Amino acid sequence: MVRTSEDYDPLLRRPFSIYRNYSTSYPMKDKRGHLTILYKKVGKGTQKMITFQKRQKVNLIGPLGNGFFIPPLPSPSPIILIGGGVGIASLSSLGKIFRHEQIYVFIGGKTKNDILCEHDFPKRNVFIATEDGSQGHRGTVVELFCSRLRRFDRNLPHHIYVCGPEGMIKRLSRMNFPQKWTVHVSLEARMGCGFGACWGCVVKTKDPQMAYHRVCKDGPVFSLREILWE
Repeated sequence: MVRTSEDYDPLLRRPFSIYRNYSTSYPMKDKRGHLTILYKKVGKGTQKMITFQKRQKVNLIGPLGNGFFIPPLPSPSPIILIGGGVGIASLSSLGKIFRHEQIYVFIGGKTKNDILCEHDFPKRNVFIATEDGSQGHRGTVVELFCSRLRRFDRNLPHHIYVCGPEGMIKRLSRMNFPQKWTVHVSLEARMGCGFGACWGCVVKTKDPQMAYHRVCKDGPVFSLREILWE
């Protein structure tokens, strides 16, 4: 979570996924120990961020919460990634983890200017949707994914990784996925503290012991089948 201003206006930090991170042994010395985030200007916090200068120190806390489950590899079936808008940033690192697997990547945005990270994946298996038709399929990324479903064997276990706007994930939740398919979703939410203390970013789940789970601490990754949409 990033503090976007030293004068505490806005007061709350802003949560972001890590797009790239570089170890202290990374070959390029100027990138060692660094990380990269992708963001879109949507409010006061991100408006302040566009004024950041090169080499300016930025106050942040993280990483927080959990990460994506990685199944035993090699996978018996293709890996599927579905990203909407800046949500694709959190899926980019999976492209490296699954670089020896067959992966299919679906990227969506309102216009071609919202399409990110398409070159982070093998070109032959990247499918793009824009709502205005300015690039790729005209429509939503969920519609595009549905139009390609027949290429995936319903009898094999599949792992699908998703990150994007709540509306996109809600539409996926209404699909009748085979029982052997596991859909992992990384939720986007407004967060207060980032440590689970304020309970400001909860999502309702099917957990009989504790119905509401905190996106910042118990997530942000959940099984799609766990979530109860209100």
